Amino acid sequence: MRPLPNAMMVRASTAPFVDLKAIVGAGGLVVLAPHPDDESLGCGALLRAAAVSGRPVAVVVVTDGRRSHPCSPSVDADELARMRALEVRAALTALHPDILLVELGYPDCAAPRELPQARVAARAIASVVDAVSATALAAAWRGDPHTDHVATADLAGRVRALRPGLRIWSYPIWGRFAPAETAAPRRIVRFDVAPNRAAKAAAIACHRTQMTPMIDDDPQGFLMSAAMQAHFIEHPEVFFADE
Repeated sequence: MRPLPNAMMVRASTAPFVDLKAIVGAGGLVVLAPHPDDESLGCGALLRAAAVSGRPVAVVVVTDGRRSHPCSPSVDADELARMRALEVRAALTALHPDILLVELGYPDCAAPRELPQARVAARAIASVVDAVSATALAAAWRGDPHTDHVATADLAGRVRALRPGLRIWSYPIWGRFAPAETAAPRRIVRFDVAPNRAAKAAAIACHRTQMTPMIDDDPQGFLMSAAMQAHFIEHPEVFFADE
């Protein structure tokens, strides 16, 4: 059975399609991913389209994803973090070899929300914005029911304060399926996946620890269902803006 979208995604299903320039503008693009794999799921097509167009593109991964299989006797947290770092590198290569990867390295479920760590992280992200001459930043949506996604949205707000001219977008991951507990965005747009679907599917497949049962000795371990994977591959990417 395929997962059913929530009310926010029903609204998104009639949102207008926009092109790359309408989202990114004339410059580069930075995507903030709470964990390795969120970049491919939420923005894989946009990332590839921006890179293919010749724009400089960067992905900033906030946490290391080490807690997705907390009870595995065969893969400890340090090893899992190492595996996920390799996966995100492979995923970005599948999207486009010129995409810059920056890993902030915070532990899974500990993306910074409080000062001074949040200020330090925001400044690091702002430096990436400058490095790629970004005119747009896309971050996880604060309506996603996960602490790292909310913290990543907060970091995007801090970056906005440091770089006031930057376009800020949010992309939903778990908010595609869970009831939204945050205010509805003022603007919703869709980006067509079709021209870049094969590359996006290849990138998602690179995240094997999350998308396949390769770690099969943890009953509490995370595994994204095939139906959810298909949802991200088959449906348009969705971006929210509050201004």
